[in-house]
Amino acid sequence: MRLIGDQCSLPRIRAEIGIPGGTPGWLGWLVATTADGTVVGAVAGGVPSSGSGEVYSLCTAPSHRRGKIGSALLSAATDQQKQHEARQQAISLHSPDDPLLPFLRHHGFRLQEPAPGRDDTLRCLRTL
Repeated sequence: MRLIGDQCSLPRIRAEIGIPGGTPGWLGWLVATTADGTVVGAVAGGVPSSGSGEVYSLCTAPSHRRGKIGSALLSAATDQQKQHEARQQAISLHSPDDPLLPFLRHHGFRLQEPAPGRDDTLRCLRTL
């Protein structure tokens, strides 16, 4: 819970999963644990609009980074979203200096230009 609380904006997730429409929206949390049950990573996602998957949160414990946990979590969330017919996937960042950006680029995401007049949230997109 501490890991998720440190890395996730619950008001943002609540707003995004409340988007109405004929899509499954919120698909839940996927959690990675060690053999003794210690949480070392988590991903949350959904399909808020037809054909578009969204990663709401992706985090790993600092002591377990670079151990392929983030890649495995992203892959599992992607598979889940593809089952709901997502053809693209997005994730939001708050800064072009976000340490997650190189990881996302490695996985085929491209940083999009911010929309004029919108908040300063940056979007990364990839085709599935």
